[in-house]
Amino acid sequence: MAFTNRNDQLAGRSPAVTPAGAEIVAQRSTIALVAADLDANDTGAVAILPAGCVLTGIIYDSDDLDTNASPTITASVGLVNAGETDLSTVLAAGVTASRDGTAAHLVTKEMVALAPAAVDRVIGIKFTAAAATKAAGTVGLTLMYRAA
Repeated sequence: MAFTNRNDQLAGRSPAVTPAGAEIVAQRSTIALVAADLDANDTGAVAILPAGCVLTGIIYDSDDLDTNASPTITASVGLVNAGETDLSTVLAAGVTASRDGTAAHLVTKEMVALAPAAVDRVIGIKFTAAAATKAAGTVGLTLMYRAA
C-alpha cells in the first residue's frame, strides 16, 4: 500500500534542487507516516532525484516508529515503481533507524552504480518488517547527489 500522506516535493509544490555544476547537493525530504503505513511491504515515495543526477549517498532519519521493547521495524530504500506498490530498484536494505528514532548514513554499491536518467526518479521506502508496536511519526531522506 502507498503511504497515506505526500509531501510538497512529491505534490509538485516544491521543486527538487538541481546542481548547476560539479557540486554535490544535499536535499532533505520528509514524510509524515500514520500507524497504518508501518506494516510489512508498505511502500511509499519520499523524495525526487532530478533528471541527469547520480546519487552519492542517502541519510535516512526517523522518529521512533516502533515503541516495543524489542522493535522489529526494518526498511529498504530505493527507486519506487509507478504504482508506489514496491521498490523497482533497492538501493539500501536492512535499515533499522526507525526502531529507535536515529539516523543512518547509507552508501552502497547500488547507489554508486545507479546510472543517470533523462527523467526525475522517485526515491522511497519499503518496510520489509512491520513495527511490533506502531507509532506514527516522520521519516526523512536526505539525498546527496551531483550532476552526471
